[in-house]
Order: sequence, then structure tokens, then C-alpha cells
Amino acid sequence: MPVRIVVLISITSLFIPNIVADLAHAEITSTSLTISASCVPGPLSISVPGALVFPTVNAPSMVTTGSSISTATMGTVLVTDARCDAPNTAWTASAIATALTPTAGPTIAASLIGYTSGSIAVTGTVACVAVDQINLTGVVPVVRAVATGSNTAWWTPTITVTVPSGQAVGTYTGSITQSVA
Repeated sequence: MPVRIVVLISITSLFIPNIVADLAHAEITSTSLTISASCVPGPLSISVPGALVFPTVNAPSMVTTGSSISTATMGTVLVTDARCDAPNTAWTASAIATALTPTAGPTIAASLIGYTSGSIAVTGTVACVAVDQINLTGVVPVVRAVATGSNTAWWTPTITVTVPSGQAVGTYTGSITQSVA
């Protein structure tokens, strides 16, 4: 065995000078690479959670003065802007609510429904500002953005309902519609 190791070492040492000599005479060139990233235009879209259930509030009819407030956190709202537009392209996410209707008795007006966007996370080059609302009677902005190119933004809003004193006990239903333009 020791003889084989010596033979292999001597054979290897014969090849190394040849490899080094070949590299010394080699011509080395490089290839430049150029890549262009383009954007395939897509839509400006919004996705919102399907349902929100509030915790039970004390029956306001039992409250002698004031009102009860119920607050719930909605799931994530996501805006995707795939329009590939130039710098300073804007979009606005908006919301509007219907009155909350019980099975019997007066409704809770949309003016008593509030929307707080909370923290806004983003991808891409986009600056977002929350526009908190205390009245969702009409279409009102909830997030405004200025962007460069495609981007996404998402937030988890908190919805507040002020239940007036004297309101009937029961389950109230309604909806919040969110849009982006």
C-alpha cells in the first residue's frame, strides 16, 4: 500500500504543472448580461373578509343614559395594485355601511358605525395613510395611497358600533362595502 500512495502522488505532480501552464496561455473573456424587468398590467383590486360578528353588548334599553359601544376587529383587507403605472399613481380605499336592522324595532344608523384602519403593511413602493372614520353613512375614504409601479397594502380594521340608549334587545344585521379606485 505505501507504494501506491507514492505512485499516485508522483502521477498527480506530473499533471499539475501542465494544468498551470495551460491556464497561463488561456484567453479569458467575459460575457455581459442584460435583463429588463417589465410589468404586465393588471387590475387594481380589493379583497375583504366575508363576515364580522360583534361581541354582545349590554342591552341599551336597560341603560338609563348614554349608549353602549361594541368593537370588533375585521379580518385583513388587501389592496393589490397591478396597474404598472408611472410614479405618483394614487389609489383610495373607501367604505360605506348600511344601517343595522333588527328583526323588529328601530335600526342603528350607519352614522353610528366607525372604521379605524390601524397599521398598514405594504410591498412595493407605496406610501399609505389611514383615514379613520366615525360615520359610514356615505362612501368615505379609509386608506389613501401614492405609489410607483405595482404594489400591495393590507390592514386589519377595527369597526365600532355605538348602540344608542333605548335600542331594542335583539340581533342587528347590516353590511360594510369596501372599494378601491
